[in-house]
Amino acid sequence: MSTIAISGSQSGMGLATRTHLAAQGVRVIGIDLPGKGAEVQADLSSAQGRASAVAQTLALCAGVLDGLVANAGVDMPGNVALMLEINYCGAVELLQGLRPALAAAGRSAAAATVSDSVAISPGIPEPLVAQLLDGAGSAVPGVAAALAKTPQLGYQVSKMALARWIRRNAAGAQWAGAGISLNGVAPGPVMTPLLEHDLQDPHKGPMIRALPLPLGEFSPPQAVADLYAFLLSPQARFIVGQIIMIDGGIEAAWRADDWPRAWDIGRDAFMARLFPTRPGP
Repeated sequence: MSTIAISGSQSGMGLATRTHLAAQGVRVIGIDLPGKGAEVQADLSSAQGRASAVAQTLALCAGVLDGLVANAGVDMPGNVALMLEINYCGAVELLQGLRPALAAAGRSAAAATVSDSVAISPGIPEPLVAQLLDGAGSAVPGVAAALAKTPQLGYQVSKMALARWIRRNAAGAQWAGAGISLNGVAPGPVMTPLLEHDLQDPHKGPMIRALPLPLGEFSPPQAVADLYAFLLSPQARFIVGQIIMIDGGIEAAWRADDWPRAWDIGRDAFMARLFPTRPGP
C-alpha cells in the first residue's frame, strides 16, 4: 500500500485529493491545523510547527513516503507575513524535511499547490520574489514590510517564489537524481467554500466574475484532485519541474502567445551548457 502525505488535508482541494487517493486504496497521512482531525496536527505558520509536522509525518510513515502534496495555503492580505510563512516556507520546509523519506521509497513523487495567479496577475515584484527565495524564513519580515503598501500582492509573491523553487530544484540531484518527480499545480478559482465566500466580497467578487471562463465554469475540487492523483502515479514519472495550470483555460485565454517562448541563448553559451567540462576555444 502506498503512503502519501497531504498538507491542508481537511478542507477544499486537500480534502478532495485525500478522499480521491483513499478511494484508490492509498494510505493518506493528513497534515492540518490542530483540532481539524488530521493525523498530523501542526501549524505551518511557524518554523517550530513545520518541524513538528515533519517529525510527526516521519514517525507515521516510518521514514518511507511514496508521495507528498504540499497543498496548505492561505490568502490573507491583512497578514502578509502569515501568507509568506505558510504559502512559501510551509511548503518548502515540508518538501525539504520529507525529501529523505521520499528518496527512501526509491521512486516517488511530490507536488505543491501554486496558483494560476502567478501568470495572470500584473505587477508581481520580482525583487521580493528573489529575496524570499534567497532568504527563506529570515526574509519574511523584510518582504512583508516591503509589501505594506501593496499587501494584495503578498499571495502572488509567495506562490511565485514557490514556483521558482520547484523549477530550480526539481531536476537536481536531490530530487530527480534521487528518484523523486517534483512538480507544481497551479489552479485557478476552484469552487470551494472559500471561493463562494470571495464571490460575495464587494472587492474580490466582481474581479473573480470578470475572469474569462472558456469552459463556462469554475474548476471543481475533484478536477484538481484528479491531477494530483495523476502526478503522484507512475504514469507521470517523466513529468519533472513543471508548473501545470488547471484553470479551465483562463491563463491561455489571456496569454496564448507568451508560451512556449524561444530560448534567447547564443550558440556558444548553449554549447557551454551542453558540454560544461569541454575547454573553451
